[in-house]
Amino acid sequence: QIFAGLAAHSGQISVGLSQGYSAILIPKLLETNFVDQSQASWIASLGVISNPLGAFVAGICAECFGRKSAIALAAIPHTVGWLLIALSRNVSMLYVGRFISGIGTGMANGYYLYVSEATPNQRAWLASCGPVLVSLGVLIVYTLGTITTWQKAAVVSIGPAILSLALIWIIPETPAWLASRGRTNEAKEALLWLRGPGLNVDREYQELCETNAKRKEKKESLLRALHKPNVWKPFVILFIFFALQQLSGIYVILFYAVNVLKDIGIDMNEYAASVGMGVIRLFASILGAGLANSFGRKILAFFSGFGMAIAAMGVALCFRNNTTSSTRFELPSWMPLLCIGIHVGMSMIGFLTLPWVMTSELYPLRFRGSLGGFTTSIVQILTFVTIKTYPDLKAIVGLEFTMWIFGVAGVLGVIFALTILPETRGRSLDDIEMKFSSRSNDDSSIYAGKIFSNAWSQPKNIILQRFTSISEEKQSNIAANAYVYDNFCLELSPEKLEKDIEVSEKKLTRDQRIVIALDRVRV
Repeated sequence: QIFAGLAAHSGQISVGLSQGYSAILIPKLLETNFVDQSQASWIASLGVISNPLGAFVAGICAECFGRKSAIALAAIPHTVGWLLIALSRNVSMLYVGRFISGIGTGMANGYYLYVSEATPNQRAWLASCGPVLVSLGVLIVYTLGTITTWQKAAVVSIGPAILSLALIWIIPETPAWLASRGRTNEAKEALLWLRGPGLNVDREYQELCETNAKRKEKKESLLRALHKPNVWKPFVILFIFFALQQLSGIYVILFYAVNVLKDIGIDMNEYAASVGMGVIRLFASILGAGLANSFGRKILAFFSGFGMAIAAMGVALCFRNNTTSSTRFELPSWMPLLCIGIHVGMSMIGFLTLPWVMTSELYPLRFRGSLGGFTTSIVQILTFVTIKTYPDLKAIVGLEFTMWIFGVAGVLGVIFALTILPETRGRSLDDIEMKFSSRSNDDSSIYAGKIFSNAWSQPKNIILQRFTSISEEKQSNIAANAYVYDNFCLELSPEKLEKDIEVSEKKLTRDQRIVIALDRVRV
């Protein structure tokens, strides 16, 4: 599983190279008068404007041809784009090269999709390894910007794309996708490959087949499913999460690193400082991957948003009462640089990484590829608007007010993490899908259901047999009414198990008992 997850994520290095490239390219082009400010903003944003196209293509490809095919396809635009950039002799060629490489960057949702399905037991930290490799790509390109020309940096950037293409053919397709296409024998072979020699996968294989059979019984088109809560609720949550991510300035600092460092007036070489930012980003992403294996999504998002808010407001305070932003106000000269470093580091443990990870977790399996691609397309449009308008926004309102905007977005992110963001750590993708399908979405209710599910491991089969034998109308009535459910279970469950949980269950609310009911009767 670990090898498959890292191999799938290897393409993320190319994503980091593409995202960080404009930070070293634009200052060099401006210094030589190769482009003006307007053209420079287009060079930065063209690497993003084509991302929605890539996300759309990746979503369709992942749904129709498999998750593995979507990852392999992403390597092609990266290779072609970098080659065009390296050979550029005018601005037009740079435009085309950035646009094409941006298509490959937009296909990154395929990496997370593969990891979430192929490595369920290691999903938390392996999914978080994607941002680690993106950060590695950013650090590589920042370093190349300090030691060589932008053309040679583009040539070197072709290598990771070729490496990713080679690695992807070694790993198997995800068992979930194979089973959804009726290729059950291949699904079992993929399970055996992913779980390793000597491990029995019969139980996991059986559960996979049963779950897939249930989905086929409820087969429906995407358009008809849009009104279902397990489709529209994840979309709304992810859209808010990504919008706050963009407004917090994460990608502005990434794409305009050298320019931002110049604007805050640091007393050192901006390229060297950008490498320092890349190092901070890499180590913070590694820390974030480790924390993702120990802490839930909500707590990581909370601290990430809080840290970014403090850091952005700290930069704004450095320019307090100074409309030109040319000098700092009663604060040490190193304070803005420290705040930018904190902003970069805190973004990597939550707000930059988690929305991408959760895109592959929240949607139902049947539409996960297409909905993930659609969501990513919307997000990349937001990213394009953010990157393209930042220079104009800074020119109009100044760096101080811009940083206040970033800080307020961080505060809103804290509120979002505490009130709306669902917890997915420690839950299977089927559990998450059921959570959005149920009438109650209270996280504590789901958790309470997990606590009692072990005590019901034996009578669960009896209850399930009885439950599935009655009409859907009666099933809905039982699931929605705690009193009816209690009577239903008392008729079938061993008395001793009732006594074991009687005291604890009395403390639960009606909504919590409803979710426990759903947990007991599902497979």
